[in-house]
Amino acid sequence: MDFYPGSYAVLKKENARLTREIKILRQKLQEAIEKLKGLQQKAEDPSRYLVKSPSQEIALNVERSASRRAYRFNYDSIIGESPSMRAIFETLDRVIDSDLPVLIQGESGTGKELVAQAIHYNSPRKDKKFVAENCGAIPDALLESELFGYVTGAFTGATHDKKGLFELADGGTLFLDEISNMSPDMQMKLLRVIETGIVRKVGASETFKVNTRIISASNVDLASLVEKGKFRKDLFYRLNTVIIQLPRLRDRKEDIPLLVDHFLQKAAKRMGAPPRRISPVILEMFLSFDWPGNVRELENEVYRLVALSPTEEIQPDLVSANIQSGGVPKLRSSLPPKPDKIDENTLRKAIANAEREVIMQALEHANGNRSKAAKLLGLSTAGLIKKMNRCGLSVVWKIKEKKSAEQLTSEPPNPKD
Repeated sequence: MDFYPGSYAVLKKENARLTREIKILRQKLQEAIEKLKGLQQKAEDPSRYLVKSPSQEIALNVERSASRRAYRFNYDSIIGESPSMRAIFETLDRVIDSDLPVLIQGESGTGKELVAQAIHYNSPRKDKKFVAENCGAIPDALLESELFGYVTGAFTGATHDKKGLFELADGGTLFLDEISNMSPDMQMKLLRVIETGIVRKVGASETFKVNTRIISASNVDLASLVEKGKFRKDLFYRLNTVIIQLPRLRDRKEDIPLLVDHFLQKAAKRMGAPPRRISPVILEMFLSFDWPGNVRELENEVYRLVALSPTEEIQPDLVSANIQSGGVPKLRSSLPPKPDKIDENTLRKAIANAEREVIMQALEHANGNRSKAAKLLGLSTAGLIKKMNRCGLSVVWKIKEKKSAEQLTSEPPNPKD
């Protein structure tokens, strides 16, 4: 095969670009491996990930209990012994006895409600009710009546008096999740109750006093919303007397073996299934994955594996494809067809086509979200957009999005659905 002088320059340039991109894609995995070197011995011991015999389970519980004796309260419902989780337990030790409002922040799936429950059930209020409400799941009109209650005739359909969550949690704890989604009007009404402890039911003229501890949670940074004018500053200061920031699972991967062991036992017990175990191969997949859904996603994956596995040892091929590939979609095809003619542009075109294919799959895997697709590929969002423009994907993707939107609005419903 003849090589032209210019082909060497093209090869060298493309090779350098590919090397840089591969380095970026592997960087996260390498960082995780380095972070987990201290756990190598545990990761290589398959018996650690077996469902334990009764005697082994007792020994493990004794070991865990011993490691937690330094804490004043019981946090067995929260699985984790990493430094970041130990710091949270120490903070909880200091605030549980008080009635101070607590704000728990962290991504979805990090266990905010578990922490709220640990605060309540270790506190002097433990014999009273723990009441939870997701503020992002209810429209404002309903949220007001849910929180404060209503009287007969307050609105159409109000045929009887109803207690609100503040009244139900009187003497106990009210947990308000996704409080960042609350409208400004509801924020003002909530602030008034927190400041005075006085509640007025919807449609009522009388008021009554409650003694309810407020624990709130948000999956976004409330301070940044305050700066943007999207959350009341005075309410924020009332809620954030104590802030607990829960770490992402990818930032405490040393807890993954403990969590897997816990979920294997929990899933087998709940499903009435025989004990299951995972191999170090599956554990390595789990340690290499970023877990955007955090602990909840890991729990769902373990439950899924226990349900699907016909054997005691769960096989790696049952693991979800995105976890097997470390979160990066696999290519639909391998090499392109053999070209009729090889010249100095052949390699460049093949690389461009492969890059285009990977970007398309990443976008589809992320449901069109460019930020998520960029994260999957180890790129910045700006870097991904630049590559999309270079290979002509920006226009193609916009057309695809438009057609999908038109289909959704124009297609009649299927009678079979």
